[in-house]
Amino acid sequence: MQTNSNLPQPLTSSQASSARTAPARGGRLTSVFSLNAPSLQPLVLLILGLNLLFWVALPSLLLTGPDADNMEELVWGNVFQWGYYKHPPLPSWVHFTLMSVFGRHIWITFFAAQLSVALALYFIWRLGCELTSQRNALLAVVLTMPIAYFTTRGVMSNHNTLQLWSVAGSIWMLYRAWRYQQMRDWVLLGMFAGFATLTKYSIVVWYLIFVLHLALSGSLRDARTWKGMLAGTALLAVIVMPHAMWLYHMKYVLHDPANPLDYAAGSADTSTMTRAENLLDMWYVLTTTLARLAPMLLAMLVIGGLMRRARRRQIIPVQPLRSSIAAHLRPEDRRFILLLALVPFVLTCVVSFIADTRMIADWTTTYFLMTGLLTFWFYRENSDQRLFKTALVTVLAIQFLTAAGYAVGRGPLASVLGKPGRSNYPSHAVAQAMKHAWYSHAHAPLHFITADTWLGGNIAIHTGRQAQVLINGDLHDSPWVDPEQLKACGTLVAIDISPNAPDSVTPKVAAAMKTATMTGIVSLPATMDPNGPQITLKWGVVPPTGGCRPVPHTHHWKP
Repeated sequence: MQTNSNLPQPLTSSQASSARTAPARGGRLTSVFSLNAPSLQPLVLLILGLNLLFWVALPSLLLTGPDADNMEELVWGNVFQWGYYKHPPLPSWVHFTLMSVFGRHIWITFFAAQLSVALALYFIWRLGCELTSQRNALLAVVLTMPIAYFTTRGVMSNHNTLQLWSVAGSIWMLYRAWRYQQMRDWVLLGMFAGFATLTKYSIVVWYLIFVLHLALSGSLRDARTWKGMLAGTALLAVIVMPHAMWLYHMKYVLHDPANPLDYAAGSADTSTMTRAENLLDMWYVLTTTLARLAPMLLAMLVIGGLMRRARRRQIIPVQPLRSSIAAHLRPEDRRFILLLALVPFVLTCVVSFIADTRMIADWTTTYFLMTGLLTFWFYRENSDQRLFKTALVTVLAIQFLTAAGYAVGRGPLASVLGKPGRSNYPSHAVAQAMKHAWYSHAHAPLHFITADTWLGGNIAIHTGRQAQVLINGDLHDSPWVDPEQLKACGTLVAIDISPNAPDSVTPKVAAAMKTATMTGIVSLPATMDPNGPQITLKWGVVPPTGGCRPVPHTHHWKP
């Protein structure tokens, strides 16, 4: 089996002896996290751990509401299913697991999203170690961290963010399988690809890129490649099969339009748009993408400025001109980086333009995992250690300031300024008012809430895991709701009738409100300013008829 000397390797007996006898500057702990350590893995894990802490702790402490996508996962993930009406199930399973352990809290959505980011960056570092030195790989990952898809967008616990780790793992295993032709790597590629498929069907773009790479590299002429692909595909099929059976049953047996395939097709449909409007959307995608890459470019400019300043002060000597890191890579490795870092985005733009399909910037989230590896063309091989230290300190400072600015700006500051939003939504106060209305009139446990996902979710997360949301009053969108139990347990109907309500009222929720025997209206301050914008909620109680049973957290599907 081939090995790569750039990967973290165990110390030999002589090295271990030297390490025990040599004095460690700054102590043993410092030497473990040193750039000169035999393995940089502890340092990498420390950096990723700090980054995760910034982006989970600060939003969790300062925000009173999550993004709309996060709330969807708190609603969907309360019940284990083989599929959900918009997307495949894996992200909701992750939230189901976290809720089963920690309860139904907003912070678990931030944790799930940033855990995906941390795993993805770790896998990219391991890939970088296959290509070059551990230091160079760390530099690439550190420069990737400030990209908005991994920071301000990386706390949005949607299927784009939750797919990062499995796509990164697939890329890493593709490289290993292609280079070393070991069956273990092909099987692991199938595993990661299976998890990515259970997250979002957009993985098909990466499948095309993977096959294109194998074709261009000539690997498809190797019988070992076909054997490996067969083994990986077999595992992928096993992982996806239960969901595929559920999807087939929903779409082709029940002919239910509330299924992920129809939702995906509808999302890309441009039949209601003119060609000019679609082109304008594509222009928005391009400009938005540049804006989200800008923090990485800013970090590189700051690092470059600090390095030039240090040289002027003669803190570090002027280094002789050396060739770039990329020049020291194998030619086929350079092609691998360029293909997987650039082609997914370009290919999607070209296909969207030719086929006249809709394109949204968020859909390209996973396309920028390899962006940091492109810096190998801009940095020199064997750069002074100060470059790496400067990059680490600069990026960690940017990450902390960005996380703090995001949390403060969207939370307390927005509330003080009287600017309402989802992140500073008075979730707890809204839930308390709605629960008071229910318990004052129903005198029974609250098991079902009929509302849109956002409002219903905000009530449910402060009510307990027994509370399920009947999304938009639609049983197709909420298969965990049994009609007989809905009648037996009753339901709280809630509608936001504020002038600037974030979601429109669906006909089925409006119809449910008409069946309520008791109704009322509650107004609450939307921010810390009592004279500022108000949230006006209409509530209705459909009382239980009796015979209510606890709502299960697993929905058993039988074809």
